[in-house]
Amino acid sequence: MLAAALPAAADIHRGDVRIAWDNTTFQVMDSVAVSNADYTMEPNLCYPRAKHLSDGSILLSFENDHYGWDIYTRKSYDGGKTWTAARLIRHSHPAVSTVGEDTKVFVNPDFIQLRSGRILMAWQWRYKKGYNDLPHTNDNCGIELVYSDDAGESWSAPREVYRGRCWEPAFLELSTGELQMYITDSQEIKDKGSFACTSVLRSFDGGATWQGKEMCTHLDTEPISRTRWNGRGMDGMPTAVELDGGRGIVVPLETWSGRDVYDISPIVVRTSMATNWKTPDQGAALRANGGPEYPLKKQVNKDFKGFGPYSCKLSSGEMVILSNGIYKNQSGVWVLIGDNNGSNFNCVSSAFADGADGYWGSIDALNANEVMATCSYRYTPEGQKQRYKVMLIKGWLNRSRTIVRSKKAPVVQNLRDFKPEGLWMIGKEAPGKAYVDFAYDAKNFFLTSYVFTDNIVSYSPENSDAAQILLFRAGNRKGEGRGTWKITVNAKGDYTVYQEDGSNWKPLCWEYGKAAVNVSGSVNEGSGADLGYSALAALPWDLIGGKPQKGEQLRIHLRRIWKSGVKVKAKVIREDMEGENSDYPGEWLSVTLK
Repeated sequence: MLAAALPAAADIHRGDVRIAWDNTTFQVMDSVAVSNADYTMEPNLCYPRAKHLSDGSILLSFENDHYGWDIYTRKSYDGGKTWTAARLIRHSHPAVSTVGEDTKVFVNPDFIQLRSGRILMAWQWRYKKGYNDLPHTNDNCGIELVYSDDAGESWSAPREVYRGRCWEPAFLELSTGELQMYITDSQEIKDKGSFACTSVLRSFDGGATWQGKEMCTHLDTEPISRTRWNGRGMDGMPTAVELDGGRGIVVPLETWSGRDVYDISPIVVRTSMATNWKTPDQGAALRANGGPEYPLKKQVNKDFKGFGPYSCKLSSGEMVILSNGIYKNQSGVWVLIGDNNGSNFNCVSSAFADGADGYWGSIDALNANEVMATCSYRYTPEGQKQRYKVMLIKGWLNRSRTIVRSKKAPVVQNLRDFKPEGLWMIGKEAPGKAYVDFAYDAKNFFLTSYVFTDNIVSYSPENSDAAQILLFRAGNRKGEGRGTWKITVNAKGDYTVYQEDGSNWKPLCWEYGKAAVNVSGSVNEGSGADLGYSALAALPWDLIGGKPQKGEQLRIHLRRIWKSGVKVKAKVIREDMEGENSDYPGEWLSVTLK
């Protein structure tokens, strides 16, 4: 069975995307029932990995402590709305290591669905005490692998495929058929500390053998990166993306150790498809001297310092990295969007509201429109020891678009049969969310908004639950038609239009323009049972700079306004599309008029 390809949306621009996080999909997992064991797991869930499968389901793997000890999975068959009970995959147990009686524990599960349909899952195993028997540490740690041929419903018996001190295995299947496993390769010990690098193991038979062996060892690894500082070195926690069009392989890494913390973390390292990491400085030279050199290794973003990076590729080829850390002095779980060359990681957004601190998360493209982000959230219940929860949220992909001139006004969708494909969404900071769509004809620019909220509030347009856009036009060669406008539409059909004038907004349409609306629920009653409303505003081109030029590119920044209550003076919250600066139209998504 072939893994389903993620289809590209038909009318979007490649390489121009923002992620809007959807608060209606946010979930917290703590205490979880276990289907194949007679207990409910304590609330201590860590290292989540959530990915789409070819049958449309989502598979989630995790463990039950920061450092192990057991491996679990859950599945969702409805896009992440609900999840099955957890399935215990690997359980810690008594064992004998180089120090005698010991416990064998398991940590860092990750998985891949191959093009054949088979799922491979790997994790680190280690002896709890023997791991710190440093002269023998490489005998007391390794990687196990299991597989599933029924989309994660059942799993094979575990098999050890690698022996050596390591962390965080992650897979990549190349278009050539080669299967790669990337690991934090911590086999070298100096001064009672680990001198780790990042290495790759290769399989050419779907994971049956690695480096040509049923079980390879630390002597067989192929280093791809080592970051050194003051003679020490550590980088690791790799994941990998093969870029479209044969552009190569890119791997994000964190760089730090217990004693030294490097200010360049995270980084990306890259190789061409032809080289495939087999460079002259690979092996002993790279271990001894570090490398590779810039630009084959470089910082992800100069304003971001973080750890635990995880990567995926969107259906249109852009590479995305999730990492916990600090962006411009704000802590959180951040997502950075790169281009289809695995470079220029910008358009930064915080996956979880309020800058929630999280750790060791994942991100995956569920389809052409959505991604799912996960993280571990650390907390300490009163009177108890520190614990971890799993947090999940989905993000909607807003993309630049090209729209064709129409001969009539657009058809507005029914809210109960709403299909958001191709529309822009915003909705992370407050309950509910809003979508917008665009169209135009010879006389008007049409803005259609769909606001979903269980309490519709509507007074003046900017004292309402409403969608708002900033619209920038570059003007013609003479500068005619240039300007920025602010447009807001509410559930009463009232809309306002302002034009930017220096540091002010000049009213052009004040009491008020009128939009066609369709309300599902009540307005200003606080029933808690509303669905929302749609509004179609026909904005005359003469009001917003004059008739458009053929092929003109508008720049649009999306906002959402939300009322915290039904009273006139209830607090108003304004949310801006993340990944853009509202003062710089050059950073906004584009809508091209064809």
